[in-house]
Amino acid sequence: MTNTATLLERTPTLPANGKGSSKEHTCVVNIGLYRSGTTTLAEAFSKLDLKAYSHFPSLPPDHLKKILQDPQAAVQDWYSTVGLNEILKLVSEHAYICDGWVALLPFLNRSALEEIELQARAASIQIKFVSTSRSVDETVKSELQHWVIHDLERQSELSFDERCRLEDDLRIRAIQHQCLVKYLCSLGLVKLLPLSNSIQDNWPGILSTITDSSALSWSKVLKDVGVCNSTPSLPIAGILVTMRLQRDNTDVATSSIKRLLGEIEKDHICRYLLVLGIDADERNSDSAAAVIQHLNEHMESSPQMHSFHLVTNPPRQLHGEPFAICRVWDQMAVEAWTHGADWVVLLGDDIEITCPFHHRAFYRSFLDISNRINVPFGFGCPFWNDISFPGFPTFPCVGKIHFNIFGGLIPEHRRESFVNQDLDPYLHHLYLKLGATPCVTDATLRNGVGGNIGSSEARYSRIPAKGWRDFVLEDYRTHLLPFMPEGTPQYITVDVVVPSFRVRLDYLRSICHLKVPAMIRTNFIIIIDNIDALLRAARDLTDDGDITISQAEDILERHLAMSGNVVRVRCNDSNLGASASRNRGINESAAEFILNLDDDLIPDEDLLEQYGRKLSQIDDTVAGLVGLVRFPRTPDMPLRHAAVLMSYLTFMFEIAEQESNMYTPAWGVTANILFRRTNIRFDPIYAKTGGGEDVDYSLRVTEACNGGRLLAVPEARVVHPFWPGSVFALAAHFHNWAIGDGALFQIFPEHTYWSFPNLPETILFTLPLCCLQMNYRQYFQFVSFSIAADFVVDLVCDDYQHRIAVVQGIGKDRVKEKRGHLFYFFAHVLANLFILGLEFGRLRGHIVRCNFAHGPFRRFDWHIGRLPNAPNNFRKR
Repeated sequence: MTNTATLLERTPTLPANGKGSSKEHTCVVNIGLYRSGTTTLAEAFSKLDLKAYSHFPSLPPDHLKKILQDPQAAVQDWYSTVGLNEILKLVSEHAYICDGWVALLPFLNRSALEEIELQARAASIQIKFVSTSRSVDETVKSELQHWVIHDLERQSELSFDERCRLEDDLRIRAIQHQCLVKYLCSLGLVKLLPLSNSIQDNWPGILSTITDSSALSWSKVLKDVGVCNSTPSLPIAGILVTMRLQRDNTDVATSSIKRLLGEIEKDHICRYLLVLGIDADERNSDSAAAVIQHLNEHMESSPQMHSFHLVTNPPRQLHGEPFAICRVWDQMAVEAWTHGADWVVLLGDDIEITCPFHHRAFYRSFLDISNRINVPFGFGCPFWNDISFPGFPTFPCVGKIHFNIFGGLIPEHRRESFVNQDLDPYLHHLYLKLGATPCVTDATLRNGVGGNIGSSEARYSRIPAKGWRDFVLEDYRTHLLPFMPEGTPQYITVDVVVPSFRVRLDYLRSICHLKVPAMIRTNFIIIIDNIDALLRAARDLTDDGDITISQAEDILERHLAMSGNVVRVRCNDSNLGASASRNRGINESAAEFILNLDDDLIPDEDLLEQYGRKLSQIDDTVAGLVGLVRFPRTPDMPLRHAAVLMSYLTFMFEIAEQESNMYTPAWGVTANILFRRTNIRFDPIYAKTGGGEDVDYSLRVTEACNGGRLLAVPEARVVHPFWPGSVFALAAHFHNWAIGDGALFQIFPEHTYWSFPNLPETILFTLPLCCLQMNYRQYFQFVSFSIAADFVVDLVCDDYQHRIAVVQGIGKDRVKEKRGHLFYFFAHVLANLFILGLEFGRLRGHIVRCNFAHGPFRRFDWHIGRLPNAPNNFRKR
């Protein structure tokens, strides 16, 4: 049935004198709600070559909601506008109509039904009202499944509370409908067709009296059709529960299970089987016997519990021995799938399910996955919304197709890798690139404290699965992807890693609130490298002075995740530096690409979109993407900031704009650069505050990617404010920076070359001569002359004009207004002093590292051979 406004325009009113019909015929109108009955009759009419109509209207959300919550008003509105004409048109064209608005006709008054009969009779059409019916409970269950399959909860935009009340609303409607049908039957307007296993005994006689077909014909077709159900059987959830019991406390054990089953069965269309895992040393205890007895009795009495299965966990000889819960989970999942489960989930006895429609929610989620990527129902790994750990896939529901592909929960070749940690995130990331692992937001639960029942004692020591973040992509490509239909869209997984010493909430918010495009799946991983700063930030957010580090991580994580993005906040035990913090962030990630950002920048809102667009175009020869780090240009820029730009110390930050056919970057600064996932990590040999580690990492990653390239993406832009502080603070910053990057000379000597001594080298190595042959005054004059000469050379050369152009900027950030000559002159002087401080720092680093073979009188080729004449040009200067 189409939109009512459209039908109003196209549906003619049948003439009252009956001449609008070329042939008299009878139309059976089924006003029953129960879907099995309506479709059974539709099938039977079709087998008799009689035209049947069964359709549901496509309506806006407010209409759908009104049909649910106020069916009488909804059907009266429809009938008073287009309903009568629509019904008359349908009965003139079909021998049988049902479902949609037709099922709500009992909510009209008696006179409306009589009017329909009268108008149809005038058109030579005889209408026979029937109602297929069953118990209210069966009707509600059928309706609930219909709402799930047709996604009506989403289409009608029901709130969480309204979804909680859906079953009650359907029950009220079903009871009202049943009462109204009985009333109409008592008036002789409707024939009742009760749906039962004996329909061949009851229906043929009734149908033969209201149609032209004989009872024998109806008996034959009904036997062929059977009790058709337009919807498949309700899926079965496999609930996997492990328990550590107290031998002498049966009440605690049974009450815990009773509570969990009660919460599961609040969703009345939930069909489930239970697999219980009990440790071998408790298998014969009184508590185990009590729990098993209760479950067997419950299975006999509960129509929702499909079956119950017991698994004995492997014995543990020593207290505290690592408990292989992942392997137990694997065994229990196989048991559940073998006995018909459509999906499985591992729950503990301390879980509190807070959503009364959890089964409907996961049913719909698996349907969404199946429809979107054209795979069988039961493919995917949606996960519960654990409100104790928001965003974490701590309770994944793994579909039965996983068993068909891998033969178990854990792929056979990985079963030794997982002991008692990391299986849930592994399963999540296995399906992440297909978008088949959504968080089922409304399916909420709360995770308890864990451990033994009634005890805070830890159940087992944690053993992480080594390397799972690296091999999950391999398992996806080799096992899961070949199962997919050709052309299945794949998402790009990009995690953002940000080391933070400053913990500036304004900057961190601008990063964590980035818009994540539909084609990308992203986690924001913030590694705090300053405990005091973390605690200060958390106190500012809560006004609570007594906060632990763990609480502070959680407070900051929830604050930064307010945009809806998935955020992880981790704090180092001590100040480890930028390289070690980035490594921790990479180790926390399982994405195929890592975007490194600094914590003192402001990204453009479309940063991830720009990277995603480029990633969708590249092949495996690309090792990474270099984004643009723009330093702000303003007409009133301070002198020291102009000097920073004129010193070229920010050249590599803005290298993405310099890419051309002649030049592609060999490296980029970690303030804004994306790399393909490898086993390479940042080398902590470099300074904690940074300097050189970005060059080192870029070169080693490209080598690990078989000589892969880096591509520039100038559209992926962040704005990096100038470093704070005075001229002396900036000079010290660059000095310390160069101490660190001087390590590159030793690690990559192939990228160094000989050159004339620079000013610091000249000053240092002429100092002995001064002591022998010059007085200090002469030496001071010599140093001053050398500094002035260096400045004049730059001033006379074209380099000076180029430096002015750098200050003005290019593209949309260009500042058109020029400053006065004196401003640029003094900025140029200050820029040379910054460079002098940087070169002193590099020489100092060489001396500290005793790098006399590859340090003094050698220069590093920062272009890594991309500009072949760069070394010679430098020597000429």
